[in-house]
Amino acid sequence: MLCTPTAGGLDVQFGHRGQVSLSWRWLRDHGDDETSRDPKTLQRRVDTFAIDPDAAGLVTVGDDRLTIEWTDGLVTTHGLRELEAVLAEYQATDWSVLPEYKPRLVDGITLWSEGSSDRADEIDLARFLDDDTTLAHGVDQLCRYGYLVLRGSELKADEGAGRILGRFDRSRAEAFAKRLGYVRHTIFGGMWDLAPNLDDHADTAYTSIYLGPHTDGTYSHDAPGLQFFLCLQAAVSGGESLLIDGFAIAAELAGAEPDVYVDLASIPVPGHYVEPGIHLRAERPVLRANARGVLDQVSFNNYDRAPFLLPPDLEQRFYRAYGRFAELANDPGRRVEITLTSGDIMIFDNWRTLHGRNAFRGFRHYVGGYLNHEELESKRRVLTRI
Repeated sequence: MLCTPTAGGLDVQFGHRGQVSLSWRWLRDHGDDETSRDPKTLQRRVDTFAIDPDAAGLVTVGDDRLTIEWTDGLVTTHGLRELEAVLAEYQATDWSVLPEYKPRLVDGITLWSEGSSDRADEIDLARFLDDDTTLAHGVDQLCRYGYLVLRGSELKADEGAGRILGRFDRSRAEAFAKRLGYVRHTIFGGMWDLAPNLDDHADTAYTSIYLGPHTDGTYSHDAPGLQFFLCLQAAVSGGESLLIDGFAIAAELAGAEPDVYVDLASIPVPGHYVEPGIHLRAERPVLRANARGVLDQVSFNNYDRAPFLLPPDLEQRFYRAYGRFAELANDPGRRVEITLTSGDIMIFDNWRTLHGRNAFRGFRHYVGGYLNHEELESKRRVLTRI
């Protein structure tokens, strides 16, 4: 491989494949060293949105990797095999045929943020499970706001704090899921325990650190439509769930920054999930519209974003638009903080609502699960005749 430094980055020649230019920003964003990427989860650690656009470095090419010593002292590495795969995909894509969409939101929803007076009603879990009128109201609230909190009081924290509570009796969560549809099975199984001392899967969710706003399943062609959490044991402090209305962000961009909206709706962004024996990968724009131009889905997860390359003009547009979306998603004024206690359930629309988590202290044990979006749509039609 032949690398020629330029003012803007590297011109890379891979044998007979031809020459491709890699910008310094792209290289800083896609290192595979421990500073850039978690060696266990393979999720991105680098703060994409804090990269200096004028960053540059000194490049050394070895037998199987490329090393960059940056002017600020950081050293990153890049596997040549992975780089070659990215370049091959880039060269096989016709970037001149990206579609453009005129934005329109689905009818019957209410946009919200922390400052909104409108919030989804909290509902008693027992009534949701036993009363069809309450079920209909809950389904309407979930469809309208993109999230729902159900308060339960029957589960109490076990005195053996700090340990998994015997993989618990899942009957309550199963009963809840059956009121809406059925639990979707993924690589995580059906319903799964979520606690910081579990090592079932290599994912940042199995820690106690802060998790920024994201949607799940960007690596799945059909990302889960709904996600729910049952709280078995709350943390000693912290651990509040964070919810952000992705449709509200899209609506603001459509009105104030339509060029950003178009780029988010037209540039496909790949996601991946990698662990021993598993390598999932899918791609779609951050904002996915249906054939009528109605926004159907928000997909945003910088932790799980896979390496991909764009032509220079599109790369500039992508980082600007993706960074703008991240800026709005991370605005504290947009988030709703939900504190769950033992027995509470929170469910949200994973195609609309970004979620995250505050860092926490102590043992925190949740049970999670996914449902399909079409099941919620079906339930709403049946119960409300919409």
